[in-house]
Amino acid sequence: MTLYEEIVAALNRDPRISCLHGALSAGDRSIIAMLLDTEESFGTTVEGSPNAQFWACLSEHGWMEQPNGLPDLGSVPVLRYRLTDVGWRAIPVVLDMLNSQSARI
Repeated sequence: MTLYEEIVAALNRDPRISCLHGALSAGDRSIIAMLLDTEESFGTTVEGSPNAQFWACLSEHGWMEQPNGLPDLGSVPVLRYRLTDVGWRAIPVVLDMLNSQSARI
């Protein structure tokens, strides 16, 4: 199965991807776009936020991951994610498909 076919299958079997993406603000969406612009970058968000929910879902599909070694910020429940090797190739396609789907609705 090609990466494109895997992405289509994931989007078809997991409606959360589209729903969570639809709940993101323009600012939230810009963060993942910035991650794609910088190699070895990390996205940081707070637990329970729309980005945290979306990125956790993407992690379930192997496109993002939570690295070890998050700095302790006291009582702030901070989460950090980065793109996986597969995510670097998959996320642009996923975002294009989701944005196209949103434009049609």
